[in-house]
Amino acid sequence: MIRPLEYCVNTQHINVSIDTIDNRIVELLALRKTYLNKAKVLQDDTDNKQNRIKNISSNQVTLAKKFDLPVEFVQAIFDEIDNYFNQDYTTRGYEQQ
Repeated sequence: MIRPLEYCVNTQHINVSIDTIDNRIVELLALRKTYLNKAKVLQDDTDNKQNRIKNISSNQVTLAKKFDLPVEFVQAIFDEIDNYFNQDYTTRGYEQQ
Protein backbone atom coordinates (compact mmCIF):
# COMPACT_ATOMS: atom_id res chain seq x y z
CA MET A 1 0.00 0.00 0.00
CA ILE A 2 1.17 3.51 -0.70
CA ARG A 3 0.75 5.35 2.55
CA PRO A 4 0.28 9.11 2.17
CA LEU A 5 3.63 10.73 2.94
CA GLU A 6 2.22 12.77 5.81
CA TYR A 7 1.25 9.49 7.55
CA CYS A 8 4.66 7.85 7.18
CA VAL A 9 6.08 7.94 10.68
CA ASN A 10 8.94 5.48 10.29
CA THR A 11 11.24 3.99 7.65
CA GLN A 12 9.15 0.83 7.39
CA HIS A 13 6.20 2.92 6.18
CA ILE A 14 8.45 4.61 3.63
CA ASN A 15 10.00 1.32 2.46
CA VAL A 16 6.65 -0.43 2.04
CA SER A 17 5.33 2.52 0.05
CA ILE A 18 8.44 2.61 -2.17
CA ASP A 19 8.16 -1.15 -2.77
CA THR A 20 4.53 -0.70 -3.82
CA ILE A 21 5.45 2.18 -6.13
CA ASP A 22 8.23 0.08 -7.69
CA ASN A 23 5.82 -2.81 -8.21
CA ARG A 24 3.34 -0.52 -9.94
CA ILE A 25 6.07 0.95 -12.15
CA VAL A 26 7.05 -2.53 -13.35
CA GLU A 27 3.40 -3.49 -13.81
CA LEU A 28 2.83 -0.37 -15.92
CA LEU A 29 5.98 -1.04 -17.96
CA ALA A 30 4.66 -4.50 -18.82
CA LEU A 31 1.28 -3.01 -19.75
CA ARG A 32 2.98 -0.35 -21.89
CA LYS A 33 4.87 -3.10 -23.70
CA THR A 34 1.62 -4.88 -24.60
CA TYR A 35 0.17 -1.64 -25.96
CA LEU A 36 3.31 -0.97 -28.02
CA ASN A 37 3.12 -4.48 -29.44
CA LYS A 38 -0.53 -3.94 -30.40
CA ALA A 39 0.37 -0.58 -31.98
CA LYS A 40 2.98 -2.34 -34.13
CA VAL A 41 0.33 -4.76 -35.37
CA LEU A 42 -2.10 -1.96 -36.19
CA GLN A 43 0.48 0.38 -37.66
CA ASP A 44 0.07 0.68 -41.42
CA ASP A 45 2.20 3.56 -42.68
CA THR A 46 5.37 5.45 -41.81
CA ASP A 47 3.75 8.91 -41.75
CA ASN A 48 1.34 7.72 -39.09
CA LYS A 49 4.30 6.38 -37.07
CA GLN A 50 6.16 9.70 -37.28
CA ASN A 51 3.05 11.57 -36.15
CA ARG A 52 2.58 9.15 -33.23
CA ILE A 53 6.22 9.57 -32.15
CA LYS A 54 5.85 13.36 -32.26
CA ASN A 55 2.68 13.19 -30.11
CA ILE A 56 4.28 10.84 -27.58
CA SER A 57 7.34 13.08 -27.26
CA SER A 58 5.13 16.13 -26.77
CA ASN A 59 3.15 14.26 -24.12
CA GLN A 60 6.36 13.40 -22.25
CA VAL A 61 7.30 17.07 -22.10
CA THR A 62 3.85 17.94 -20.77
CA LEU A 63 4.02 15.19 -18.15
CA ALA A 64 7.49 16.21 -17.01
CA LYS A 65 6.36 19.79 -16.49
CA LYS A 66 3.13 18.69 -14.78
CA PHE A 67 5.05 16.68 -12.19
CA ASP A 68 7.92 19.17 -11.89
CA LEU A 69 10.56 16.79 -13.28
CA PRO A 70 13.34 17.68 -15.70
CA VAL A 71 12.14 17.15 -19.28
CA GLU A 72 15.48 15.59 -20.29
CA PHE A 73 15.18 13.07 -17.44
CA VAL A 74 11.67 11.97 -18.43
CA GLN A 75 12.53 11.78 -22.12
CA ALA A 76 15.69 9.77 -21.38
CA ILE A 77 13.69 7.25 -19.36
CA PHE A 78 11.11 6.81 -22.11
CA ASP A 79 13.84 6.60 -24.76
CA GLU A 80 15.53 3.84 -22.79
CA ILE A 81 12.23 1.98 -22.34
CA ASP A 82 11.42 2.24 -26.04
CA ASN A 83 14.93 1.21 -27.08
CA TYR A 84 14.74 -1.86 -24.88
CA PHE A 85 11.28 -2.88 -26.09
CA ASN A 86 12.29 -2.35 -29.72
CA GLN A 87 15.28 -4.67 -29.48
CA ASP A 88 15.11 -8.09 -31.02
CA TYR A 89 14.61 -10.25 -27.93
CA THR A 90 16.00 -13.31 -29.65
CA THR A 91 19.42 -11.64 -29.85
CA ARG A 92 19.23 -10.98 -26.12
CA GLY A 93 18.46 -14.63 -25.36
CA TYR A 94 14.80 -14.05 -24.49
CA GLU A 95 11.80 -15.63 -26.12
CA GLN A 96 9.47 -13.20 -27.78
CA GLN A 97 6.06 -13.14 -26.19
